[in-house]
Amino acid sequence: MAQLVVAGAVFLATAGMRDDHGVGFAGGALAWTPRVLLLIVLAGYLHWLLFTLPAMALARLLVAPPWAALRAALGAAAVTAAHMAWATSVWDIPVGWTVVWIAGTGLLPVTAAWYAHHRSLGWGAMAARIGAVTGAVLLLAVVGGFLQEWTHWHAYEPLRLDRSQYVGDWTGGGGAYRLRLSESGEAEGDNMPLVDENAGPWDSCSGTGTWAFVPQPEAGRPAHDGMRDRITLTIPGCGALRDWQAAGTVDRPQLFVVKGAPGTPSVITLHRP
Repeated sequence: MAQLVVAGAVFLATAGMRDDHGVGFAGGALAWTPRVLLLIVLAGYLHWLLFTLPAMALARLLVAPPWAALRAALGAAAVTAAHMAWATSVWDIPVGWTVVWIAGTGLLPVTAAWYAHHRSLGWGAMAARIGAVTGAVLLLAVVGGFLQEWTHWHAYEPLRLDRSQYVGDWTGGGGAYRLRLSESGEAEGDNMPLVDENAGPWDSCSGTGTWAFVPQPEAGRPAHDGMRDRITLTIPGCGALRDWQAAGTVDRPQLFVVKGAPGTPSVITLHRP
Protein backbone atom coordinates (compact mmCIF):
# COMPACT_ATOMS: atom_id res chain seq x y z
CA MET A 1 0.00 0.00 0.00
CA ALA A 2 2.86 2.36 0.79
CA GLN A 3 4.44 2.03 -2.63
CA LEU A 4 1.06 2.66 -4.30
CA VAL A 5 0.70 5.89 -2.30
CA VAL A 6 4.25 6.92 -3.23
CA ALA A 7 3.65 6.07 -6.89
CA GLY A 8 0.54 8.27 -6.89
CA ALA A 9 2.48 11.15 -5.31
CA VAL A 10 5.27 10.87 -7.87
CA PHE A 11 2.68 10.71 -10.65
CA LEU A 12 1.14 13.98 -9.46
CA ALA A 13 4.53 15.63 -8.92
CA THR A 14 5.58 14.89 -12.49
CA ALA A 15 2.20 15.77 -14.04
CA GLY A 16 3.66 18.76 -15.89
CA MET A 17 6.10 16.49 -17.74
CA ARG A 18 3.30 14.52 -19.41
CA ASP A 19 0.40 15.31 -21.67
CA ASP A 20 -2.84 15.73 -19.73
CA HIS A 21 -4.88 15.81 -22.98
CA GLY A 22 -6.41 19.07 -21.82
CA VAL A 23 -8.36 17.54 -18.93
CA GLY A 24 -5.93 18.27 -16.08
CA PHE A 25 -5.65 14.77 -14.65
CA ALA A 26 -3.57 16.02 -11.69
CA GLY A 27 -6.45 18.09 -10.31
CA GLY A 28 -8.91 15.31 -11.03
CA ALA A 29 -6.74 12.81 -9.22
CA LEU A 30 -6.57 15.07 -6.16
CA ALA A 31 -10.36 15.40 -6.17
CA TRP A 32 -10.79 11.63 -6.26
CA THR A 33 -8.13 10.88 -3.61
CA PRO A 34 -10.51 10.57 -0.62
CA ARG A 35 -12.69 8.15 -2.57
CA VAL A 36 -9.95 5.71 -3.53
CA LEU A 37 -8.51 4.91 -0.09
CA LEU A 38 -10.42 1.63 -0.01
CA LEU A 39 -9.19 0.84 -3.52
CA ILE A 40 -5.61 1.42 -2.37
CA VAL A 41 -6.07 -1.12 0.43
CA LEU A 42 -7.61 -3.59 -2.03
CA ALA A 43 -4.87 -2.98 -4.60
CA GLY A 44 -2.21 -3.49 -1.93
CA TYR A 45 -3.78 -6.82 -0.97
CA LEU A 46 -4.04 -7.95 -4.59
CA HIS A 47 -0.43 -6.92 -5.16
CA TRP A 48 0.64 -9.05 -2.20
CA LEU A 49 -1.45 -11.93 -3.51
CA LEU A 50 -0.26 -11.71 -7.14
CA PHE A 51 3.37 -10.60 -6.73
CA THR A 52 4.82 -10.78 -3.21
CA LEU A 53 3.40 -14.10 -2.06
CA PRO A 54 4.34 -16.04 -5.24
CA ALA A 55 7.80 -14.43 -5.26
CA MET A 56 8.47 -15.50 -1.67
CA ALA A 57 7.22 -19.01 -2.43
CA LEU A 58 9.47 -19.25 -5.48
CA ALA A 59 12.39 -17.94 -3.45
CA ARG A 60 11.97 -20.82 -0.99
CA LEU A 61 12.20 -23.27 -3.89
CA LEU A 62 15.60 -21.87 -4.84
CA VAL A 63 17.20 -23.81 -1.96
CA ALA A 64 15.80 -27.07 -3.38
CA PRO A 65 17.64 -29.22 -5.95
CA PRO A 66 18.59 -27.57 -9.28
CA TRP A 67 15.61 -28.98 -11.16
CA ALA A 68 13.24 -27.35 -8.68
CA ALA A 69 15.02 -24.01 -9.03
CA LEU A 70 14.73 -24.27 -12.81
CA ARG A 71 11.03 -25.02 -12.48
CA ALA A 72 10.58 -22.00 -10.22
CA ALA A 73 12.43 -19.76 -12.69
CA LEU A 74 10.33 -20.99 -15.60
CA GLY A 75 7.14 -20.51 -13.58
CA ALA A 76 8.12 -16.96 -12.63
CA ALA A 77 8.95 -16.18 -16.27
CA ALA A 78 5.58 -17.55 -17.39
CA VAL A 79 3.67 -15.47 -14.84
CA THR A 80 5.61 -12.34 -15.79
CA ALA A 81 4.97 -12.95 -19.49
CA ALA A 82 1.25 -13.37 -18.83
CA HIS A 83 1.10 -10.11 -16.86
CA MET A 84 3.10 -8.34 -19.57
CA ALA A 85 0.94 -9.63 -22.43
CA TRP A 86 -2.26 -8.62 -20.62
CA ALA A 87 -0.99 -5.13 -19.74
CA THR A 88 0.34 -4.34 -23.22
CA SER A 89 -2.87 -5.49 -24.91
CA VAL A 90 -5.22 -3.58 -22.57
CA TRP A 91 -3.32 -0.33 -22.05
CA ASP A 92 -1.25 -0.07 -25.26
CA ILE A 93 1.99 0.60 -23.37
CA PRO A 94 5.52 -0.37 -24.46
CA VAL A 95 6.80 -3.81 -23.47
CA GLY A 96 9.95 -2.38 -21.88
CA TRP A 97 8.05 -0.14 -19.46
CA THR A 98 5.74 -3.05 -18.61
CA VAL A 99 8.68 -5.27 -17.64
CA VAL A 100 10.23 -2.46 -15.56
CA TRP A 101 6.90 -1.84 -13.78
CA ILE A 102 6.36 -5.52 -12.95
CA ALA A 103 9.94 -5.94 -11.74
CA GLY A 104 9.93 -2.70 -9.73
CA THR A 105 6.61 -3.20 -7.98
CA GLY A 106 7.49 -6.78 -7.14
CA LEU A 107 11.04 -6.08 -5.94
CA LEU A 108 10.26 -3.56 -3.20
CA PRO A 109 7.80 -5.67 -1.15
CA VAL A 110 9.98 -8.78 -1.46
CA THR A 111 13.02 -6.79 -0.31
CA ALA A 112 11.04 -5.42 2.64
CA ALA A 113 9.87 -8.93 3.55
CA TRP A 114 13.43 -10.26 3.36
CA TYR A 115 14.67 -7.38 5.54
CA ALA A 116 11.98 -7.95 8.15
CA HIS A 117 12.70 -11.67 8.25
CA HIS A 118 16.48 -11.14 8.40
CA ARG A 119 16.19 -8.63 11.28
CA SER A 120 13.39 -10.56 13.03
CA LEU A 121 11.17 -7.46 12.97
CA GLY A 122 7.53 -7.56 14.00
CA TRP A 123 4.64 -5.85 12.25
CA GLY A 124 4.92 -2.71 14.37
CA ALA A 125 8.64 -2.18 13.80
CA MET A 126 8.35 -2.86 10.09
CA ALA A 127 5.35 -0.53 9.72
CA ALA A 128 7.27 2.24 11.51
CA ARG A 129 10.23 1.93 9.13
CA ILE A 130 8.01 1.81 6.07
CA GLY A 131 6.06 4.82 7.35
CA ALA A 132 9.24 6.82 7.88
CA VAL A 133 10.56 6.06 4.40
CA THR A 134 7.15 6.77 2.84
CA GLY A 135 6.89 10.13 4.60
CA ALA A 136 10.36 11.17 3.41
CA VAL A 137 9.57 10.20 -0.18
CA LEU A 138 6.24 12.04 -0.08
CA LEU A 139 8.01 15.20 1.13
CA LEU A 140 10.52 14.92 -1.72
CA ALA A 141 7.66 14.43 -4.19
CA VAL A 142 5.91 17.59 -2.96
CA VAL A 143 9.09 19.67 -3.19
CA GLY A 144 9.92 18.21 -6.59
CA GLY A 145 6.42 18.96 -7.88
CA PHE A 146 6.68 22.61 -6.86
CA LEU A 147 10.13 22.93 -8.43
CA GLN A 148 8.98 21.33 -11.69
CA GLU A 149 5.96 23.66 -11.86
CA TRP A 150 8.13 26.70 -11.11
CA THR A 151 11.01 25.92 -13.48
CA HIS A 152 8.96 24.13 -16.20
CA TRP A 153 11.76 21.57 -16.36
CA HIS A 154 10.98 19.04 -19.08
CA ALA A 155 7.49 20.50 -19.39
CA TYR A 156 5.35 18.87 -22.06
CA GLU A 157 4.90 20.72 -25.35
CA PRO A 158 2.05 19.81 -27.72
CA LEU A 159 3.11 17.65 -30.65
CA ARG A 160 3.62 19.25 -34.06
CA LEU A 161 3.70 17.08 -37.19
CA ASP A 162 3.40 17.67 -40.92
CA ARG A 163 0.20 16.68 -42.66
CA SER A 164 1.92 13.74 -44.35
CA GLN A 165 2.82 12.25 -40.95
CA TYR A 166 -0.85 11.74 -40.15
CA VAL A 167 -1.42 9.64 -43.27
CA GLY A 168 -1.77 5.93 -42.51
CA ASP A 169 -3.51 3.66 -40.03
CA TRP A 170 -4.49 4.55 -36.47
CA THR A 171 -5.92 2.24 -33.84
CA GLY A 172 -7.14 2.49 -30.25
CA GLY A 173 -9.15 0.81 -27.52
CA GLY A 174 -7.05 -2.35 -27.71
CA GLY A 175 -7.69 -2.55 -31.48
CA ALA A 176 -11.44 -1.83 -31.25
CA TYR A 177 -11.18 1.58 -32.99
CA ARG A 178 -9.58 1.83 -36.42
CA LEU A 179 -9.01 4.84 -38.62
CA ARG A 180 -7.26 5.08 -41.98
CA LEU A 181 -6.24 8.46 -43.39
CA SER A 182 -5.14 8.65 -47.02
CA GLU A 183 -2.92 11.22 -48.69
CA SER A 184 -5.80 12.27 -50.96
CA GLY A 185 -7.91 13.34 -47.97
CA GLU A 186 -10.13 10.27 -47.73
CA ALA A 187 -10.90 8.79 -44.32
CA GLU A 188 -12.14 5.31 -43.45
CA GLY A 189 -13.39 4.65 -39.93
CA ASP A 190 -14.13 1.26 -38.45
CA ASN A 191 -16.06 1.14 -35.16
CA MET A 192 -15.13 4.74 -34.41
CA PRO A 193 -16.59 6.04 -31.10
CA LEU A 194 -19.28 8.68 -31.15
CA VAL A 195 -18.57 11.48 -28.71
CA ASP A 196 -21.64 13.73 -28.79
CA GLU A 197 -23.66 14.38 -25.64
CA ASN A 198 -26.42 11.90 -26.53
CA ALA A 199 -24.09 9.03 -27.45
CA GLY A 200 -23.79 6.04 -25.15
CA PRO A 201 -20.47 4.65 -23.93
CA TRP A 202 -20.43 1.92 -26.59
CA ASP A 203 -21.98 3.81 -29.52
CA SER A 204 -19.79 3.65 -32.61
CA CYS A 205 -19.93 4.12 -36.35
CA SER A 206 -18.16 2.85 -39.46
CA GLY A 207 -17.94 4.41 -42.90
CA THR A 208 -15.88 6.45 -45.33
CA GLY A 209 -15.56 10.19 -45.66
CA THR A 210 -12.93 12.90 -45.67
CA TRP A 211 -10.40 14.38 -43.30
CA ALA A 212 -8.63 17.71 -43.05
CA PHE A 213 -5.52 18.80 -41.21
CA VAL A 214 -5.87 21.93 -39.08
CA PRO A 215 -2.51 23.12 -37.68
CA GLN A 216 -2.27 24.97 -34.42
CA PRO A 217 -2.21 28.77 -34.75
CA GLU A 218 1.09 30.57 -35.03
CA ALA A 219 2.52 32.50 -32.09
CA GLY A 220 0.64 35.70 -31.38
CA ARG A 221 -2.57 34.63 -33.12
CA PRO A 222 -5.77 33.80 -31.22
CA ALA A 223 -6.35 30.10 -30.63
CA HIS A 224 -10.12 29.70 -30.88
CA ASP A 225 -9.84 25.92 -31.23
CA GLY A 226 -6.96 25.34 -28.82
CA MET A 227 -3.20 25.22 -29.19
CA ARG A 228 -2.89 21.78 -30.79
CA ASP A 229 -2.82 20.39 -34.28
CA ARG A 230 -6.03 18.54 -35.05
CA ILE A 231 -7.70 16.27 -37.56
CA THR A 232 -11.28 17.08 -38.64
CA LEU A 233 -13.26 13.99 -39.68
CA THR A 234 -16.38 14.10 -41.83
CA ILE A 235 -18.05 10.71 -42.27
CA PRO A 236 -21.66 10.82 -43.53
CA GLY A 237 -24.13 9.07 -41.25
CA CYS A 238 -21.77 8.99 -38.27
CA GLY A 239 -23.06 12.10 -36.53
CA ALA A 240 -20.67 13.83 -34.15
CA LEU A 241 -17.09 12.62 -34.33
CA ARG A 242 -15.53 15.94 -33.29
CA ASP A 243 -11.95 16.94 -33.98
CA TRP A 244 -9.14 14.60 -33.00
CA GLN A 245 -6.24 16.52 -31.46
CA ALA A 246 -2.55 15.65 -31.64
CA ALA A 247 -0.79 14.32 -28.55
CA GLY A 248 2.02 12.01 -27.52
CA THR A 249 5.58 12.25 -28.80
CA VAL A 250 7.26 12.13 -32.18
CA ASP A 251 8.14 8.46 -31.59
CA ARG A 252 4.62 7.59 -30.38
CA PRO A 253 2.17 10.12 -31.81
CA GLN A 254 -1.46 10.04 -30.72
CA LEU A 255 -4.81 11.42 -31.74
CA PHE A 256 -7.28 11.99 -28.94
CA VAL A 257 -10.77 13.26 -28.23
CA VAL A 258 -12.39 14.07 -24.88
CA LYS A 259 -15.78 12.50 -24.20
CA GLY A 260 -18.22 13.04 -21.36
CA ALA A 261 -19.15 15.86 -19.00
CA PRO A 262 -16.50 18.40 -17.94
CA GLY A 263 -16.50 17.05 -14.39
CA THR A 264 -15.95 13.44 -15.48
CA PRO A 265 -14.09 13.56 -18.80
CA SER A 266 -13.00 10.43 -20.62
CA VAL A 267 -10.10 10.54 -23.06
CA ILE A 268 -10.15 8.27 -26.11
CA THR A 269 -6.80 7.90 -27.88
CA LEU A 270 -5.64 6.51 -31.19
CA HIS A 271 -2.05 5.56 -31.96
CA ARG A 272 0.02 3.97 -34.68
CA PRO A 273 -0.35 0.16 -34.73
